[in-house]
Amino acid sequence: MNTFKLFFLSALLGSSHAFSPVKHHSPFYQHTSSSALFSEKLSTRNSEGVESSRRNFIKVAGSSIAAITFLSQPDNAFAAEGSSEKVLVIGGSGFVGKEVCKKLKELGIDYIATSRDGRDGTIALDFSSPNINVEATVADLAKDCTAVISTVGAIGSSEDVKTVNSGTGLAASGAKTAGVKNFVYISVAPEVRESVGGVDFFKNYMEGKAFSENAIKSNFPDSYTIVAPTFIYGGDSFGINPPRVADGYGRLVEGLLSSPPFRAAASVSPGFIGVALEPPVKVTAVAGACVAGALGKSQNILDTYDEIVQTSNLI
Repeated sequence: MNTFKLFFLSALLGSSHAFSPVKHHSPFYQHTSSSALFSEKLSTRNSEGVESSRRNFIKVAGSSIAAITFLSQPDNAFAAEGSSEKVLVIGGSGFVGKEVCKKLKELGIDYIATSRDGRDGTIALDFSSPNINVEATVADLAKDCTAVISTVGAIGSSEDVKTVNSGTGLAASGAKTAGVKNFVYISVAPEVRESVGGVDFFKNYMEGKAFSENAIKSNFPDSYTIVAPTFIYGGDSFGINPPRVADGYGRLVEGLLSSPPFRAAASVSPGFIGVALEPPVKVTAVAGACVAGALGKSQNILDTYDEIVQTSNLI
């Protein structure tokens, strides 16, 4: 329960008498003799007292019911009522996408989500499909949206990987056509890009990411956010493709690598060693940073652990 609701409840319970009507005497009463007033009050005291008590009870009970109704609503209900934001989440059923949708829901922000096969109530949007016009499809989906968040990514050496990772660049063009204000994309940290630059397995992956980043910057030069973590952790299990570390283990590693000695070592270590010493970022922090970007509360590039975590705390 937020502070505002606690204040509302305290004020209501502390001043319930304020809901009782105050009787203002007219000039007629002011000029009536005291004996007549006494006689009138004597004859009506019992019935008036009962009626007054009944009225007070009904008003206080009604106010209490209103308070209970108010307090039972989610903290974001009133923020949502006046919100004009709407977000298209591309890849909304994935590891990060699910957390983005969850965060939007918590904030009371309207959204629609896509996935490769349309599962979990999302809209099917497969960047690798040979029959799809990504730009036109996204322009239609984002027609009433104020922001687009793309969490789509694939790792490997096949041409499909390049196609999937390039898809967000085409989506950015479609979002621009639809009049979207902010565009957010989850990419890869520059340290990772540099450390695997000569590895063929990552070539198509990196080329696709680079294409998308350039297209986003071109279409949204002043209103884009690229979230570029080194490693994301969260969930209940480990994964290989894409690589994922479970929440419990990830928190331990994050705590260790966030300590000053390891941060200092990471800043001076070359290549893959420096990447390995960077703290992993929890998936909820990445999602929070994405939503902050969609709301226009982020700088353009978030490519360090500290920038991502600090931005996620803005919402």
